Amino acid sequence: MTKVTTIGRHERANPNSKNFGLGSRDIKQAAKNALQEKGNASQVGFTTASVQSNRFSQFADYLKDEHGIKDMRDIEKEHVAQYADELQTKFDCGAIGVKTAHDYLSAVNSVLSQAIGNNTLRVTASEAGIPDRSGITTDNKAISNERHEQVKTELSPRLSAIAEMQRQLGFRFEEAAKSSPSAMLQEAHQKHAITISDGTKGGQPRVLPISSQSQIDALKSASVIQGLHHSMIPSHQSYIQFSREVYREHGKIGHQCHGERHTFAQNSYSNHMLNQTGTRDIKCPISSGYSRGEAHHQYIANKVGCTIQEAKAFDANARMNVAEELGHHRTDITNAYLG
Repeated sequence: MTKVTTIGRHERANPNSKNFGLGSRDIKQAAKNALQEKGNASQVGFTTASVQSNRFSQFADYLKDEHGIKDMRDIEKEHVAQYADELQTKFDCGAIGVKTAHDYLSAVNSVLSQAIGNNTLRVTASEAGIPDRSGITTDNKAISNERHEQVKTELSPRLSAIAEMQRQLGFRFEEAAKSSPSAMLQEAHQKHAITISDGTKGGQPRVLPISSQSQIDALKSASVIQGLHHSMIPSHQSYIQFSREVYREHGKIGHQCHGERHTFAQNSYSNHMLNQTGTRDIKCPISSGYSRGEAHHQYIANKVGCTIQEAKAFDANARMNVAEELGHHRTDITNAYLG
């Protein structure tokens, strides 16, 4: 059952008017007033209310810039989910820390629950693929082969192809949507690698080695759907329009598309360990069941028949390769994917 906030909304003169009757037509000021209600009810302190108001302002700017929304009544859960995904992506590319991602999403949830009077728009950090505050994932977000195949039958052919690209090539959703699979397919045949440049965070291109037929197959299938258009975005839509449609379609079947990228990272880790050690099926911490650090290094040493120091070196090198394939320059970001 959705928990209802009983202090605040029922006391407003017209809780169904613009911004749920929070006393301002400006969404940012309305958010401040919602937090003031929580303060009056001793649910938050003055400092917390001020900080959360500032954090919510970023969400308000996002709503205006990306969706043209200036009234809280027009906010839907998919808008919060998309913003949460933006935070996850910023964390993913190192632009913000995991604590910041949690704090900004928490502020949105806090304001909206008070404004509306319930938690129907609430999106948790876990749902958004944001790891816990340590930055080390304790929840395996990879999508199983069985679930992946089921999802592909439930999605449109275009989104099914994008999901396969994310799984096989490690694309973020925006990268997959803005990519040209046909051009990448040609490059893969010529160079045994592809250049990912459209939709990357910070505009930094990266080169991904092509090492399996499944990667080629993913590009082939996507290129058929792409046709003569320059990307996987339908020719009659902008990226924003397409992404809104995608979030709705994903939401209907409970699909978390970043889970495909997690699968790529975990499979890539095992492949890099195989290349280094000649030993198959060496799993990362989150999928092996061994905690990151000493326990996992011992697991590697036992599988390979090497020393702990050698196991550490193998692990570090595999993580560096995975980080680069995901578009990062730091190995600590792999903690969110590999544990």
